[in-house]
Amino acid sequence: MMILKVKNLHKIYKNGTHALKGITFDVKEGEFLVIIGLSGSGKSTLLRCINRLIEPTAGSVYFLDKDITHVKGEELRKVKTQIGMVFQQFNLINRRSVLTNVISGKLGQLGTFSSVFEKFPQSLYDEAYKSLETVGIKEKVDERADSLSGGQQQRVAIARSLMQNPKLLLADEPVASLDPATSNSVMQYFEKINKDFGTTVICNLHFLSLVRKYATRVIALKAGEIIYQGLPSEINETWFKTIYGEEAEEVEIR
Repeated sequence: MMILKVKNLHKIYKNGTHALKGITFDVKEGEFLVIIGLSGSGKSTLLRCINRLIEPTAGSVYFLDKDITHVKGEELRKVKTQIGMVFQQFNLINRRSVLTNVISGKLGQLGTFSSVFEKFPQSLYDEAYKSLETVGIKEKVDERADSLSGGQQQRVAIARSLMQNPKLLLADEPVASLDPATSNSVMQYFEKINKDFGTTVICNLHFLSLVRKYATRVIALKAGEIIYQGLPSEINETWFKTIYGEEAEEVEIR
């Protein structure tokens, strides 16, 4: 089953930048798709068009066979409850506890009273503990978010996204600000979510060593266009230079 279909997607910003130029691809349910390319190639714009953080200029996005390209209001809110998002910058509420940050992933589905006064049912706390356990950070539940390391904060952000029980999880450069050892650790949790829960993952990454380790399929963007679709193992030296430029050298993360 195809969980996502992107057809002839264009995005032109107000300053004239043509960030996406006719992007077309499908994503099967349960895939771990990684999108690669230089900074400015359109990776982040693509994810933001998929989850409707920004409006595409032209083209279509189908999620679970439903055209979500221009849905608004309550219909858009329902779509967003099924699509999780993890950002490069963790976007946590620094002064709040880990637990509160994780529960905030559910706020779109809660009433105003619960959200404002933090009066949540026990079932919600149980769900938050389970999400934290999934990413191996349950012992930090009562600590302030800003007291954690970068890798721990990203794991909290992943746990927060799991509160939506998403069918599709998008991750925009989730390890770009982390050291190599922590990067592998965080990527293992995305892999766990993909394999254990069957959640479809689309992740933007830079390092090919991580791509080869975790991706089931790769799409490469260059100047807003797809220049490669295939298996990570098929990205040889020639493809690397085509994607990243003749002067680029591969950096390996172990």
